[in-house]
Amino acid sequence: MLPRLRAALTGLLATALVAVAVPAQAERAPRPVLATDFADPAVTVHGDGFVGFSTGSLVPRSHADGPAGGWRPASPALVRLPSWSHADGDIWASDIARLGRWWVLYFAAPVRGLGEYGRCIGVARSRSATSGFKAVGGRPLVCPSYVDVPAAEDPVPVAVAGLPRAGVIDPSLAVADGQPHLVYKTDRIPSSIRLLPLSASGLHAAGPSVELFRHDGVLENPVLVERPAGWVMLLSQGNFTRCSYRTVWRRTTSILDWSAATGGVLLDRTSRLCGPGGADATPMPHSPRLRVYFHAWTCHGRATPCGPGIRKDRLRHRSRAIRPMYAADLGWVDGVPVVANFL
Repeated sequence: MLPRLRAALTGLLATALVAVAVPAQAERAPRPVLATDFADPAVTVHGDGFVGFSTGSLVPRSHADGPAGGWRPASPALVRLPSWSHADGDIWASDIARLGRWWVLYFAAPVRGLGEYGRCIGVARSRSATSGFKAVGGRPLVCPSYVDVPAAEDPVPVAVAGLPRAGVIDPSLAVADGQPHLVYKTDRIPSSIRLLPLSASGLHAAGPSVELFRHDGVLENPVLVERPAGWVMLLSQGNFTRCSYRTVWRRTTSILDWSAATGGVLLDRTSRLCGPGGADATPMPHSPRLRVYFHAWTCHGRATPCGPGIRKDRLRHRSRAIRPMYAADLGWVDGVPVVANFL
């Protein structure tokens, strides 16, 4: 009886260990696909792989040869700052698209007259997503009229009650009924998400911008995805320096009417990540399926999330906090975006 008892106990112990090990594996945080600082990623398909653009000096860039990743750094995207910008500050949250025979890059560059963080939106183009991009024209594409730069094509109405005297950030391209549009955010709060019709080349305004909706808090980094039943917008919500920063969605049947939009959360701390935001929705190579690329905070040179106390600059510096790039397959349930699985 003793050998049988020992065998039974061994089997029970193995079962218990498996029961403990599976939840532990499930609790493991997702890991970055690019472990260096790569905030606000904008990713586009290039051949069988991808090219990514991020916030930083002259738009940092990385590329991957295949859909599984293996990201490697590349030269910055912008050849130089546009003439209307100045050198004191990074380029924020760019977007990349191919229109006709050109690759077009939209970016938020620093300008004088808006304080330390004030930015306006410019456009640059290149024959290749991996070559240098040159700014188009001698003025911004979008910039408030009270800034001391050449008048922008979209001066952003300043007489709209309740909007702060601040810049414009987070440009993103969407194509509706064959026409390119630029969706962007007026900086600070309340958040105003606006839509600007563009010329076929994507280089010029084709009419005045309109406000899609307004939010009392911070809603930023708008990205539009067309779906069979209408439009879904991914946005980042909250203070980007905190772990509570998250990616949310809104859904509507008309790109110009968000008054009855429904919404929800795509990524937050329940994903075991610190501040998942700056999301971009990208097709897979040779496939209509979408992947979402985004950033989140990691600390101490490890691929593990920061704790909730990283919101102060001093603490982030001491913790060596960075925002590497993550990726997840994007699925849909009854028209609602969901994370299918993390890469």
